Amino acid sequence: MRLEATRTEAFARQSVGASPQSGNSFEGYVDGTLAPASTRGRKRLARIMEAATDLFLRDGYFATSIEAVLEASGGSKATLYSYFSTKEELFRAVVEEAIRTMSPPRLERLGDAKTTLTEYVVNTFETLSAPRHRALLRLTIAERERFPDLARQYYEHGPMHGRRALVELFKELERDRVLRAGTATDVADLFIGSLIHSWLVEALFLGDDRIPSNGEIREKAERIVERFLASASS
Repeated sequence: MRLEATRTEAFARQSVGASPQSGNSFEGYVDGTLAPASTRGRKRLARIMEAATDLFLRDGYFATSIEAVLEASGGSKATLYSYFSTKEELFRAVVEEAIRTMSPPRLERLGDAKTTLTEYVVNTFETLSAPRHRALLRLTIAERERFPDLARQYYEHGPMHGRRALVELFKELERDRVLRAGTATDVADLFIGSLIHSWLVEALFLGDDRIPSNGEIREKAERIVERFLASASS
């Protein structure tokens, strides 16, 4: 994660109004973001964020200490606390950046409906089954009570983004008379449910060995899409 390039909004919100310690001056606001003035300062912050991201995603909020972040990043307490006054602020910045930079599955119209949906299913599962994405999902769910706004951000940027894209696609299929008129929203929910329940939930609860191979994903995707379209159009 390169804060030299991205300069997280999360850090900006937490840094506004802070009193940075000597040696950690800031360049001011750029597009609403407060960032370290020097290249050295940005690199220090990037190392802290990278270490914190790895530790939070691997070990969770409670099991990750500030000391562990400092040991992994090679930084000092003075440097870290000039950016984040608490572990909670650091955690929030890490998760907001991880959510902001994750790439939702692509939904592109590729010929007929079966091809489009099959490729979307394959792309979706590849995205959701990636170790980093699954770690972020588990972490967001585990800390939902403490950080409800982060859970909401993940929900809007991930699941709801995909749902909106599917609804628009199914509306197009309605106009093409592939689906019955007025069913796009319900059909999108049914389609999402067929994916989440059979694959993602099983892997999350029962372990990574439940994740199918790429070939199995595509084979199952073709079967699901074919049966789904036959049912939705009748």
